[in-house]
Amino acid sequence: MNGTVRLHRLTMVADTEGVMVGRPDTGSYAVFPEEGAQALRMLLDGAPVDAVGDWYERTTGDPLDTDDFLETLDELGFLRIGEPLAEQRPVRWQGLGRALFSWPAWLAYGALVAAAVTMMVRDPGLRPSYHQVFFTHYLTLIPLSVFALALPCIVVHEAFHALAGRRLGLPSTLGIGRRLYYLVAETRLDSLLSVERRKRYLVFCAGMLADVVLLCGFTLLSVALDTNAIPSWIHKLCLAVAFTCVLRLIWQLLFYLETDIYYVVTTATGCTDLQNATRFRLRSGFRRALRLAPPVADTEWSGRDRAATRWYAPLLFAGYGFSLASLAWAGIPTAVHFWTTVADRLGAPDTPFWDLVDAAGFLLLSGLQIGLLVHVTLRDRRARTRNRRPTSPEEALT
Repeated sequence: MNGTVRLHRLTMVADTEGVMVGRPDTGSYAVFPEEGAQALRMLLDGAPVDAVGDWYERTTGDPLDTDDFLETLDELGFLRIGEPLAEQRPVRWQGLGRALFSWPAWLAYGALVAAAVTMMVRDPGLRPSYHQVFFTHYLTLIPLSVFALALPCIVVHEAFHALAGRRLGLPSTLGIGRRLYYLVAETRLDSLLSVERRKRYLVFCAGMLADVVLLCGFTLLSVALDTNAIPSWIHKLCLAVAFTCVLRLIWQLLFYLETDIYYVVTTATGCTDLQNATRFRLRSGFRRALRLAPPVADTEWSGRDRAATRWYAPLLFAGYGFSLASLAWAGIPTAVHFWTTVADRLGAPDTPFWDLVDAAGFLLLSGLQIGLLVHVTLRDRRARTRNRRPTSPEEALT
């Protein structure tokens, strides 16, 4: 083949297993050996395919299967066949991202945390506690009020992830995902694979920084609103929202659910798809124990991923067991208590009108949550079936 091929704009970043090559505009990535990455660089510079093949054979001593190589590039979406070169547009909000993580911003965050910690030391009532959630006896008012204020906090958490990436010129998208039986908000930053690993840590930890800032901010706001001129439930509601920030920070410790800390760990260990590699290892072990045919892998994992599954598999298994045990120990009994209370209110002939409205509101909220969980589960299942191709996994930050 004497002709040249046209390729889209590609990024190349040195990785533990070779070179991470990808298209940030589509989120398609794959790890190439150094010689394969150099062959790509030559193609990008306009070298003929035959010349690239000759160089590869001289360098490695093995012939380059150009047909297979080009087919792989086509599957990854790297080949530009009858397409114009994608326009490289500037990323929006890049300036805001740089400002949020500049040294003046870090000084402001530090001052805010120091002030809040000082107030918590002086007044134990300001320290996070689950009692702060129960600022009213109405079942519906608690989730509605807390959710109405916690939702913007979740948006801020995800926005910090996105802006930490956008300061590097990386595009991002927001969405809703699922971890086991939990619904989560996600910031998708496929293009994060276009930068060096050391630059990814702040993007991963930015959401937790936002939670700490919000926790301290709502605590200080509660102090400011705790006056005789303002109803007491308002400053108590601020503490309830602050407590939800603590819960989000605790959630990040459940790294087996692919939380922010999971991505910190996998980046530090040089892994790219540890979660799915470990799930495959567990499925293989279960099927082996049941004397069933082993599952067929629909992708290939790096050597580091395969090696890390040895220590991560017990943690993943124990983590899922912990979540399911927590559901049985606390989640289900709590839900039973709520539903029993609702049934009693709806069944009693002398239930006050507003208690009936409260029970109906709880039913509506529960139905919406269950329906959304089912929708996201089915959507993700369809997406997995549709997208079975050899690309690196997306980075989804929660």
